[in-house]
Amino acid sequence: MKTNTKLMVVSTAAALTAAAGLIFFTPMLAWERWTELLLLLVLLVIFKFRGIGVSRYIRHSLSVSIYLTAIFVFGTGEAMWLAILANLIYGLMADIDLIKVFLNLLQRSLTVLLVGLVFSFLHPNIGELSVPHSLPAMLIGLVLYNFVNLVLVSVITVLLDSSAYAGIKHIFHPRIWFYYLMFGYVGVIFSFFIATWQMEGLLIFGALLLGISEIIRYSFYLVAEQQRRIQAEQELVLDSKTKVYNYRFLSEWLDQDSDYPVTMLFIDIDDFKLFNDTYGHEYGDEVLKTVAQTIRSSVRDEDYVVRFGGEEFVVILPHTNRARGLVFAKRIQAKLAELSELELERELTVSIGVASYPDDAQDRMELLRRADMAMYRAKTSGKNQCCTCS
Repeated sequence: MKTNTKLMVVSTAAALTAAAGLIFFTPMLAWERWTELLLLLVLLVIFKFRGIGVSRYIRHSLSVSIYLTAIFVFGTGEAMWLAILANLIYGLMADIDLIKVFLNLLQRSLTVLLVGLVFSFLHPNIGELSVPHSLPAMLIGLVLYNFVNLVLVSVITVLLDSSAYAGIKHIFHPRIWFYYLMFGYVGVIFSFFIATWQMEGLLIFGALLLGISEIIRYSFYLVAEQQRRIQAEQELVLDSKTKVYNYRFLSEWLDQDSDYPVTMLFIDIDDFKLFNDTYGHEYGDEVLKTVAQTIRSSVRDEDYVVRFGGEEFVVILPHTNRARGLVFAKRIQAKLAELSELELERELTVSIGVASYPDDAQDRMELLRRADMAMYRAKTSGKNQCCTCS
């Protein structure tokens, strides 16, 4: 069965179910409270516009709190009509494709219908809320709402685009769940406000929610901006080919004073030109990546791996003496020897120079020179060697 046929079958079944729910619950609507419902509808539309897209498939907003409030305080029918009207208004005002508007209102109305039925079974006296008597049913409704909503989002997304299957697994990430549950819990509190003070409670807490919504939106904006800035800064100091630090990072590190012991490894790939000449530059690039990854996996998380240039790398080992630095150097050579036996066309070896501060140098620039000199000593000693500067 083709995807569009599956979508038609599923959406038709969903539409018939939602229609049945509306036919059953509409006669029981609380028309005498239309002003409160109208204000909830306005809040719902506002929160939809103020939602924050955290992924291709997920938007965070306080709209979930309004849906739950409508279920807990007014009933299933009222909540379904709010879901339908809010999604229609939002879809038309935001110029969203009609098919997506239709699927969105089906998703929300079905979620509300199922949660409303469960809540009314657990708590027959809709709107008569009290603590702690009503809390268990409300919390069950909160969790069920988020679960059903995320499942329906997943189903609709896959039916619209079968290639999205791999991406929707992130929908059930714990962080996504945490935000939805917190927003839903706001709806629980909102419900008690309205149940206790009715219009006054709606106006007071509704105004508070508008402020909270803007604070949340601004907080997400600041986090996203900070992440973009960090990413931009990292891109400036990362080597595009090997994804380790580049010379710019090393240059900034060298300009700083050292107030702790540090060991430096200066690494040069032996006979690297032969890889390029024999197997081509693309293979040579793969060798560079392999060496960078091997070095990275051989040292600690707090150590810095730098591509110095060409086929040369520098490793900065903070709070490490010369003897410990030699251990890391030999570990790198041992791992490369294992790769040479299993994966590479020819033997891959490196010559490594080791120098330490303050034993071998008075500052960082001198440390780099001494490590470089030790590397050349390793080269002239027959390659695939580790040498210190003293």
